[in-house]
This record gives sequence, C-alpha cells and structure tokens, in this order.
Amino acid sequence: MVNFLVGKVTVVGTVPPGPVLICSNHTSFRDVFIYRVIHQGTRLLVHPLVMSFPFLRRFALKWGFVQVAIPDAVALLRQGEPVAICPTGLVEGLGEDLLPFKTGAVRIALEAGVPLVPLYIRYATYPGPWINRFSITTQNIFLLLLWPFYRSGATVVIGEAYRPSGDDVKALTGELKDRVVALRPLN
Repeated sequence: MVNFLVGKVTVVGTVPPGPVLICSNHTSFRDVFIYRVIHQGTRLLVHPLVMSFPFLRRFALKWGFVQVAIPDAVALLRQGEPVAICPTGLVEGLGEDLLPFKTGAVRIALEAGVPLVPLYIRYATYPGPWINRFSITTQNIFLLLLWPFYRSGATVVIGEAYRPSGDDVKALTGELKDRVVALRPLN
C-alpha cells in the first residue's frame, strides 16, 4: 500500500523499542501509511472525523488506528504499545510546518511517563505555492485527488527520543515542534 501511494520510503534513524509516543509533522493523508514502515505495530491516533465515515472507519480499525482521546492513548502506552500522533491535528497542504502543534502529545507523554520520538516526513515532490490560495480543506481535497502526480517517494527522519519534563505544557509543546522541524531534510 505504501509503495502504491507514496513510492519508495527512505528512513533515517530508528524508533526505540517499547512504549514511545511518535510525533511528526502532517503534510499529507499518506502519512498514516508511513508509520507502518517506520515501526510495526504502531497505533496511530486519528481525528474523530475519520471514525465518522463508515468506509474510513472500517479501514482505520483494520489498521489499528485509534480515535484521539488522551485516556485511551495513555492506556495503550501503559500496555507497552507504541503510539503515533500528528500534533497539528490537521494535514498541512503546503507541508511547510505552518500549523501550531496542539498540547495533547505532551500531555499524553507526561501522563504515561513515556519518551517522545520526534519524526519528520518529507515527500520528494509537493504542490507549489499555487495551492496556498485555497483553504486547508480544499488543499487536502486537491492532494487527495492529485496524489498520483506526487507519488515519487518520501524521506523520514527519526530524531532522538527524549522525555519531556516540567509543568509548562505549552512550552514543552513548542520544544516538541522545534525538535520535529529541526529534522527537516535540507534537500
């Protein structure tokens, strides 16, 4: 499925074994397929809207996706399962890391007592600035319909796992975003 939708995926680095919370940018609906290449058995937290459509729900359940809920994510991590989340909550049509990260990832990691693993996904080709004039929803529709034209592979860079500490969830979320964005490949 990944080869069909994305093309060749090059992974730089590894996810440590055990319960970790993998946090990445979210530039395409195709991101969800890449997590299986990165780390088998990873449970992806998805937006409740995904579970509201029968076709998507059936697919999501088959792949082990879980609707985003902090208590459910904490429970999975405490059971020893790796979990992934896209802290923006939305797909970024331009892939330029413009959307803010939500605080849920940090709150989950702190409550579960697990490390965060920053990760950056970059596709070989992506629409140009022309897509920016449209709303994020319209951008995502274009990306969904035009995916065959952008099926030329992806590079995934996995950062070093770390444990967030402290009480300022917003500052810790800013640190997480900085760590994810710092992994962006230069070329």
